[in-house]
Amino acid sequence: MGPPVGASLYDWPMHPHRLRRHGITVAAFFGVLALLAGFIVAGGVILGGAGGSPTPSVPSRAAAATTASAEAMATNAANSTPTAADATPGSAASGAPSPSSQASAGPTATAEMVPLPALLAAIGDSYSQAWSISPSYRFDHPQFSWVIGTDKNDGVLSLLERFRALGGNPIVVDAATSGRKMDDAPRQANLVVAAARKLAPGKTAYVTFELGTNDLCASPDFMTEPAAFRTQLQTAIATLKAGLPAGSHILMLPVPDFPHFRDITQASPAAKALLALPRNLNRCVPYLGKYSASAEIKANSYLAQYDAALKEACDGIDAHEASTGRLRCTYNAALLADSDFTIKDLSTVDYFHPSLSGQAKMAADGWRADVWATRTTP
Repeated sequence: MGPPVGASLYDWPMHPHRLRRHGITVAAFFGVLALLAGFIVAGGVILGGAGGSPTPSVPSRAAAATTASAEAMATNAANSTPTAADATPGSAASGAPSPSSQASAGPTATAEMVPLPALLAAIGDSYSQAWSISPSYRFDHPQFSWVIGTDKNDGVLSLLERFRALGGNPIVVDAATSGRKMDDAPRQANLVVAAARKLAPGKTAYVTFELGTNDLCASPDFMTEPAAFRTQLQTAIATLKAGLPAGSHILMLPVPDFPHFRDITQASPAAKALLALPRNLNRCVPYLGKYSASAEIKANSYLAQYDAALKEACDGIDAHEASTGRLRCTYNAALLADSDFTIKDLSTVDYFHPSLSGQAKMAADGWRADVWATRTTP
């Protein structure tokens, strides 16, 4: 089966380049699908012969981890948000997906079992601040953010707006700061914890963690060393583990898929011409700027090590905290690395930051990655 007519080969969910981005071989990918098909058939026979309406069981973390990457690869293209790259707020609302339309990609508990958070916090950089989504909206515009956006007509159904649609009204802590690297994560974590400690007993927090872009996109000599990146990340995570109330949850995003961004910008004449201008030669040097083969090799290595550190931090939380209900963490590189972006999902200001439709996809993918996706909204 090939890619759909009009789509690039890279955009085909089962293209080997996309599978390798997340450490999945083609053979392993189809093996997982075959195994899942066997389970589905077997489960259908057993349930069909039981003569009653079975009660859905809560999927385990191990089962979710096994299936999440394959499910995300197969559904990303179908669930992406068809909004224009530089649509002005008010022109793209019809393209926003509703929370109830998103299939869950691997929750650890049913949504009904998890109370809505009393606090929503963003740890991150310009991607969480909706920086320069279009020439008309340059610099920070958090009202369009995939996490905490509030604009009703932008086509971005943010996590905050989705929680509100479910009847929640979380306190918002916007700790994300444009231009920052992982070394700013401990400061941001302290801001989040300070607010979380003021919550009433029994209330929980939901924290999105999105950092690493500026560590990777610096000039090759100034990229953050993976060991330092890991140490800074672990310091921030230790703060969150110690300070967030019991039952809280972290959504850990991988570093964006910049090899994919390079591919789609190089395939676009407009993007390629803009990135070739002298003022843009230092923009994400290893991938979008004036890069060399050696810089790209180093960046690819650092990207893999950054993602490994982020996954390790999240897995560590689940290994030691989730079983007691103290703290949970979701990491899904296949779904949350922005590998489903098309050229329209990058702002024409710099082809580096998400456009409105890119912010909308981040919100939809973030929601779909977690337990909340199964909740029915009004």
